[in-house]
Amino acid sequence: MPADLRFQVGLPGDLDLATFLMGRRGGLVYRRAFTDALLSEIEEIHSADGSEVVFQLEIPLELVLVAMAPGSLRPVVAGWLAAGITELARRAPLGARFGLHLCLGDLQHRALAHPEDAGPAVMLANAIARRWPTGRPLDYVHIPLAAGEEPPSLDPRAYEPLGRLRLPVGTRLVAGFLHERLPSKEHRSILAAVENVVGHEVDVAASCGLGRRGHEAAVATVDRGVELCLVSAVGVPRARETTRAPTPTPS
Repeated sequence: MPADLRFQVGLPGDLDLATFLMGRRGGLVYRRAFTDALLSEIEEIHSADGSEVVFQLEIPLELVLVAMAPGSLRPVVAGWLAAGITELARRAPLGARFGLHLCLGDLQHRALAHPEDAGPAVMLANAIARRWPTGRPLDYVHIPLAAGEEPPSLDPRAYEPLGRLRLPVGTRLVAGFLHERLPSKEHRSILAAVENVVGHEVDVAASCGLGRRGHEAAVATVDRGVELCLVSAVGVPRARETTRAPTPTPS
């Protein structure tokens, strides 16, 4: 494996896993058991190949709850959920590397929430960033900018909240807007709008994983990413495409 690449281990968040398996009340009652089980898995993998691995926490439930909360309560909800996410990271081994995959769900290619803009995701990401523990590098944060079968907005105002994003130094932003229903020209417009508001280049990805998609749709989405990552016919990289494997939770 090249020195600058790491193997990505996708893990559902503890609250997500507990809730999807035990229901809303059971998720809160039995969350600690799922936290301990995930930490045991993280510790085992880290002890074997810690320097070669990045743990991706996949957390659709948290973003959906923030997006569905009344506007006045969103900061409170985001803070409470961020505290749980960062507690999991804090209890992980020192030096363990993480990435966050914020998500709106994609079961049967349908999202669980449909925010008008990137505001809820930015609020949650900032709440997590403020509480992120030292000694556990946060390599990237994925922000979904499409919602299942709904393609990303072509209105630049939908991406303006990204200007308020405050990630730790060195943490990459992955803009999740690749969508099989949009042509390359519109993808380029969205990328320009995103990078204009954040002030730097970003990585690109689909809004969720491709493991549940049919072969044709998955290939079409990847093709859009490849086209977007080229600035000319000679193949000069323009942005980094990020893909992920399927996750065991019904997100």
